[in-house]
Amino acid sequence: MNYSEYHLIAKDEATAEILIALLAEYGFDTFEQNESEIFAYMPAQNISDTIEEKIIDLQLQFQFTYTSKIYEDKNWNEEWEKNFQPVVVANKVLIRAPFHDQDKTIPHEIIIEPRMSFGTGHHASTYLMIEHMLEIEFANKTVCDAGCGTGILAIFAALQGAKQVLAFDNNEWAYNNSIDNKGLNKIDEGVIFELAELDIMQQKEFDIILANINKTIIIENLPLFKSSLLINGTLLLSGILISDLPDVIAEAVKHGFQLRNSKTKDDWVCAELGF
Repeated sequence: MNYSEYHLIAKDEATAEILIALLAEYGFDTFEQNESEIFAYMPAQNISDTIEEKIIDLQLQFQFTYTSKIYEDKNWNEEWEKNFQPVVVANKVLIRAPFHDQDKTIPHEIIIEPRMSFGTGHHASTYLMIEHMLEIEFANKTVCDAGCGTGILAIFAALQGAKQVLAFDNNEWAYNNSIDNKGLNKIDEGVIFELAELDIMQQKEFDIILANINKTIIIENLPLFKSSLLINGTLLLSGILISDLPDVIAEAVKHGFQLRNSKTKDDWVCAELGF
């Protein structure tokens, strides 16, 4: 599969964070960020005049420049290895690639082969999810990871003792990457990865639902999350800008959810909901 790369340079890091959230809503599925610099990726076949028009419209609201080009299939592992650094969450979880050294002073470890998938812990939304998951009891629980990317959240749930995990993504790159990462973390059973849309959750129930996606998709699927969550269950959301949290909570309340607590990092928030 060929991928289109959009290289954006914003006026500052805060603007870059906002642009990532908006681009995710337009269908970009993978991002690299270095302060105010963004690399956003989408399958080339999905790029249309409408996407270009939306990006041009964004330039009327935010100050940034951009260029674009198409990448053919390439060795993404080699590309990531040049730049990918380990991440430590709350001094308790080390997220590293197979080519990084272990650090046995850190209690938990997740190994992620970074490819063209979202979820390496570098972005604040993933970092916050892992940090928040440390405070949730996963032992013997059923878990759903909606939009799993690299599979990092599903894998951590399993490592934390979850009885059964259903994880899915509609991106083939992400699906294949998550399968490989499952093997790297020596998870033999209890975690099922699927190439699927959100409707795979229908007629299923979970103790915990993890959704690190974006505001629009979260709001649209609150009824599905409600019907798929067991009583006293936990809905953990991220991929939401702090400024957008009131909108998400207002809609969630309409479906019977209540905000239990939240964590913030940079311009992003992770929210724990229940009912």
